[in-house]
Amino acid sequence: MQFIISILLITLINESPDTIFLNFERKAIQSNSTEIIKGVAYYKSPNRLFIEVNDPIKQIMIVEKNIMTIYYPEDNKAFHIKSKKPFTMPFINSIITVIKKDYGLTELGYTLVKHEKKDSKIYTYWEPPKDKKRIMGQFIIATEDNCLVYAELKNNEGKSVAKSFYRNHIKIDGKLFPMEVRSEIMEGTNIMEEHITYSEVKFNVAIPKEILNFRIPNSVKIENVEL
Repeated sequence: MQFIISILLITLINESPDTIFLNFERKAIQSNSTEIIKGVAYYKSPNRLFIEVNDPIKQIMIVEKNIMTIYYPEDNKAFHIKSKKPFTMPFINSIITVIKKDYGLTELGYTLVKHEKKDSKIYTYWEPPKDKKRIMGQFIIATEDNCLVYAELKNNEGKSVAKSFYRNHIKIDGKLFPMEVRSEIMEGTNIMEEHITYSEVKFNVAIPKEILNFRIPNSVKIENVEL
């Protein structure tokens, strides 16, 4: 999913919303192949995410800490995936990141080393913790009129591995949020381009009980996977 989600493995704090609801559309382009998915996401603090994909297939994904459950109701299949590390939360962490001071980078151990102004944008440059420099590189953030407009991650060799561009900001609960995000993820010589559009973003709304308490039907065989 969106690179900013993958790299900002943040711990939610008190100022984060208790619940979030949103609609999303994700388009991924790679090697002349395009995939588009549409659906809705419900987040319940501190660590439960429910995603329902409605198009092009029916899919339900539940993320809780280091466990991800994927259910295909039309195929009567399900997967229970357990990881040694907590899973990131697609579509949600990028929104919570905007709320957090320094976009969550300080909490990850990053240190601000430089800032500069280019045209109307302010760029800040962040270095990873010393004990992580062998596997992590510099992070660059750009803001314009107090809006996050650009983020870039470099590897430990100084090469760019991911970029995100943010636009179409709207104000929700006094804060500005990007409703459109375009990302470029570089893997060797391959580049994946990802476009995500949010709509109907709502904070602190009541989540239906059938979503909060959703469980896969007992008749469905669940395949267990450990990462």
